Amino acid sequence: MASPAGRNLPTRSPQRPSPDRWPFDPSRIRFYYGWVILVVGSIGVLASIPGQTAGVSVFTDHLTETTGLSRLQLSIAYLIGTGTSGFLLPRGGRAIDRYGSRRVTGAAVLGLALTLVGLSSVGPMTTAIGMAVMSLGFGFLRFTGQGLLTLTSRTMISQWFERRRGVVTSLSNAVMSFAFASSPALLLALIDLYGFRTAWRVLAVALVLVVGTIVVLFYRDGPESSGLIIDGGVDTRSTRAIAAAPIGSDGDRTRREAIADIRFWAVTIPVVALSATSTALTFHIVDFGAELGIDEDRIVRIFLPIAVVSVPVTLIGGWLIDTVQPTVVAAVMSVAQVVMYVAVSMLDRPAAAVCAVIGWGVAQGCFAPLTSAAIPRLFGRRHLGAIAGIQMSAMVIGSAIGPAFFALAESTTGSYRPALWSSVAMPAIGLTMALVAARRSPAAIHRGPVSG
Repeated sequence: MASPAGRNLPTRSPQRPSPDRWPFDPSRIRFYYGWVILVVGSIGVLASIPGQTAGVSVFTDHLTETTGLSRLQLSIAYLIGTGTSGFLLPRGGRAIDRYGSRRVTGAAVLGLALTLVGLSSVGPMTTAIGMAVMSLGFGFLRFTGQGLLTLTSRTMISQWFERRRGVVTSLSNAVMSFAFASSPALLLALIDLYGFRTAWRVLAVALVLVVGTIVVLFYRDGPESSGLIIDGGVDTRSTRAIAAAPIGSDGDRTRREAIADIRFWAVTIPVVALSATSTALTFHIVDFGAELGIDEDRIVRIFLPIAVVSVPVTLIGGWLIDTVQPTVVAAVMSVAQVVMYVAVSMLDRPAAAVCAVIGWGVAQGCFAPLTSAAIPRLFGRRHLGAIAGIQMSAMVIGSAIGPAFFALAESTTGSYRPALWSSVAMPAIGLTMALVAARRSPAAIHRGPVSG
């Protein structure tokens, strides 16, 4: 048979179909399969809730009663486990680039389910054994849930969109923010019905049967391996050429090049700062309210108006990521955090409370675009897992350090305010880096060619 160039090609054995063509071929669907990826990837992120702080916090009292550990001892175990998972996440990011989001997500789902079953079986322990067991359990819980499952699902969504990546990922994150906000109430209802042990086991079964099935059937590593062109269109090249095509372009940055670029730290430092401080404030919110003379019911109500502010900011931030330098969004987030930290320290004053809600909501709204769309926009898709893994690792470590830092400040000074005031330093550094990075020409932003 003659090739397009008129030369005869030797007969070859049939190509094995790409794993991304099983159990069905996305290129045969009448609409762009990236929209399916958006839905199933969002489900994957939602499935990480049992490993997120919001999902773990509702089980804390049950764990202290069951294991015999004090709240402080359990918090230290949580710190150790979360910090350890953060240091391991860069390896998870490299695994995504090597094995693909589909395989790594499947492993994360199975690992999270097994961890939940293991934690549901804990009982009374001595302090030393209890600390060791819970540190290990929290480490697996945070690594598979908050870390790997979230990282793989977000990375997969980013691999399927180029021109509209910021808007698409922000739509997903806006919807998920409400789901995350409602998850503690749903988990509490499940615990009230069946007890905490059965609740964790029900979640484990749901992870394997429901989420696992979704991953196997619908997850795909990227449009290239599915015979598609990013943002839409069918790749008309031969099966062999498609199978050999790597994700992204030759101009994409490596992990080493990315972390040596000031733009990486300009978009990463603000999200790490918010991960640390927001987690700390959430963890200590009732005690912090008591310091300010605000009762529990009033202080926890702050999260609803924050969510109301953050959702439209998330959508606007996604659009901005697609149209301007991501460092601009990072600068806005840094300024919002400076306002937030100062205003939260005076939350008992009405004017300061309004500023705190606006600052916190704007910062939280910028968080999603900077963690979902900024990295591929700046550095491309070929090494996206490895680069995003570094960013996620820093965020997880920050979320581990934040609560401990605030607790230390309160124990030594009798107030959380010094911790808030000193926390201004990180977004201030992020703002400085963003301003320096923004001086670069817009042409320095990675705009890789459309694959295919």
